[in-house]
Amino acid sequence: MLIRKMLRDIWKNKVPFIAIFLMMFASNFIFSGITCEYNGINKSFHSFVDKTNLADAWITSETLDKAKVDELESKSNILKIEKRLYLSSTLEHDKNKSVDFYVLDNQNSISKIEVADGEAYDTTKKGIWLDLLFAQENDYALHDKIVLNVNGQLIENEIIGLCYSPEYIYNVNEGEMLPNHQKNGFAFVNKCSIQKDVLSVPYNQLLIKGTGNIEKTIDSVFGVQGISVVMQKDHPSYSMIGDEVTQHKEIGLIFVAVFLFIAVLITITTVHRLLNSQRMQIGILKALGFHKSKLYLHYVSHSTFVCFIGAVIGWCIGSIIIPKLLYPTMGEMYVLPKLEPAIIQGSWCLPLVCAFLSFIVSMFICRKYLNDNASKILYTNSGEKAMKEISFHTLNRCRSFYKRWNIRDIFQNRLRSMMTIFGVIGCVSLLFSSMGLFTSMQNLTDWTFEKVQTFETKITGTFSDETYRSELLEDTFGEELMESSIVLKTENNEKTTSFTGLKSQDYIRLYDTNDKQVTLKNGVALSQNIADELSIRVGERIRFRFSGTDKWYMSIVSEIIHTPMSQGVTMMKSDMDKENIPFYTTSIIGYSPTNVKIDSDYVSNTQNKSDLKSGLDTMLDSSVMLCSLFLFMAILLGSVILYNLGTLSYMERYRDMATLKVLGFNNKRIKKLMIQQNLWLTFIGVIIGLPVGYILLLVMLGTVQTSIDISVYTPYYVYLASLLGTFLLSWLINKLLTQKIKYIDMVSALKVNE
Repeated sequence: MLIRKMLRDIWKNKVPFIAIFLMMFASNFIFSGITCEYNGINKSFHSFVDKTNLADAWITSETLDKAKVDELESKSNILKIEKRLYLSSTLEHDKNKSVDFYVLDNQNSISKIEVADGEAYDTTKKGIWLDLLFAQENDYALHDKIVLNVNGQLIENEIIGLCYSPEYIYNVNEGEMLPNHQKNGFAFVNKCSIQKDVLSVPYNQLLIKGTGNIEKTIDSVFGVQGISVVMQKDHPSYSMIGDEVTQHKEIGLIFVAVFLFIAVLITITTVHRLLNSQRMQIGILKALGFHKSKLYLHYVSHSTFVCFIGAVIGWCIGSIIIPKLLYPTMGEMYVLPKLEPAIIQGSWCLPLVCAFLSFIVSMFICRKYLNDNASKILYTNSGEKAMKEISFHTLNRCRSFYKRWNIRDIFQNRLRSMMTIFGVIGCVSLLFSSMGLFTSMQNLTDWTFEKVQTFETKITGTFSDETYRSELLEDTFGEELMESSIVLKTENNEKTTSFTGLKSQDYIRLYDTNDKQVTLKNGVALSQNIADELSIRVGERIRFRFSGTDKWYMSIVSEIIHTPMSQGVTMMKSDMDKENIPFYTTSIIGYSPTNVKIDSDYVSNTQNKSDLKSGLDTMLDSSVMLCSLFLFMAILLGSVILYNLGTLSYMERYRDMATLKVLGFNNKRIKKLMIQQNLWLTFIGVIIGLPVGYILLLVMLGTVQTSIDISVYTPYYVYLASLLGTFLLSWLINKLLTQKIKYIDMVSALKVNE
């Protein structure tokens, strides 16, 4: 019988229970969806890395001393070393399409290629194993011939395998943000596929597997002269996915926590409203002999059942929908042979936790209504509260009746008023943070390509020919740019980061932490992310050396700057000349060339502003999609909680409004009374909610990978939309609820105890 009554009660009070269902659905939908998405990426990545035995470190040098290689191999923490030759190459018929060309010295057991189609790697088979995506983008198939220009020599091979490589999970050229598989690829061959007289260098790269502090071991053997060392944690294919997973995990947990908090608030108000409206039924059931424990179980089951159903459905659907929304963008950024969602072990417990939380909250509320005996419940009006006079004598003379009534009602119903304020705070903070995250990410593109980088074209290459370089500089109205990698050292820390040498600040401008343009004359400018990580302040001295060299330079930090994409050290060429720091041109930046051909052996890559902007936008697409999802959820949350709390307020004041009707107040005046109080509470919630939303936005931006510096950008319309949107929502819902006032039954309301 009680089960049928529970289902009937839920149907009769379907609006608030739908609210509970939706909030539990939303929180579990987001939780399961995002956890499945990032865990799927993480699991697919580590499965691929483990299967292919990704190297723990890479050493690259033009000359590798065999004696030192043998010494390194003899170290106890070095498990295995493999040698290979790495060379840059281009397609013979298209120099704009580059292929990283590897000649393997022996078995491919470290950073193994995974063959998707064709023959497995074999040291005795002649042919080439080509990047699968590069082949697809350029219409290459198995058994086709491919001709590569390697150091000016043409090498022709038959494609005998199409493959993936763990070193090319994230593969971009310097200065780019989005992989371009049509222009960039990789290829592997064994020694028997290459004529001995074609390539003079035996090998220039070591792949290392080991344990413990491998970097320290390498330094003890090689020092720093002439070698470049990349550790696994710093390799783009490893670090980028790790940062992506961390960002999605933290953003998801923040929003889930907020939604669960609001769901608990709605559960409190709904159960309170249900029990308040069924005091007569509770008294009758007790008088008929129903035990208190049975009634506890009955009334607790309402919210627990709805919470559990909403949580289970949300958890199941979220794990399917959200990965499908985000994985296409992830697929453009990262190359994994298999990318599919993966449920975190134990995450299925969340619906049970939600149901249990609802059970505990409902039990606590039931104590107020079910502990009394039947006679007291039947003959005590739930609306009767201790009427404690509020001492505002002086102000009361100046206040209208509406204000005095609402102030008294707010203080006498403190729990309901506080829950309304908390609900508005949750709504406003989610609206503000989701819109703020969206505008901050959109502003990153404008900030990067309109304020910081004002050049139209970036031409990268080796400009050893003075005549060609001068012609290109004149044609593009450009300037030379140096980009390199350095090891930055402070008293307690050491970090590998980027170095930018500027000839002027015409095309790359510098902005301080207050977004004011600064002119760098002496010393270096350090990006804020690096400065915070290494605890460096303006005026301090730093030491740095270029990767592969052992000469240290010292300079003073003159500016801490915001650099959106390139985190590291910036220095002017004039100051570099004073300090005898070598400046060599790696790129020329300026306008698009009109007369000088860029299809030259000196040019390795050309990047236009439109391509760079498109790449950055694609890179941020997954975060923007999450923002849109959270914005939709925030609007849903605001609508549900404001309607639910408004309904509770109406039910609690039902008898008071009936009394006012008897005293001659018309419907219009009573509506004004009700709307005014709700707008007051909404105003308080908005005032508190905006700074809470700002803090929430800062927390979310803190999850972005350190290679990107996103400043908070919240223009006035974000504040205005959050404020006016919440007020408009509150006003519309109150207008809807006040329509019920004309249906108040004065007789039944005032004779409830008879």
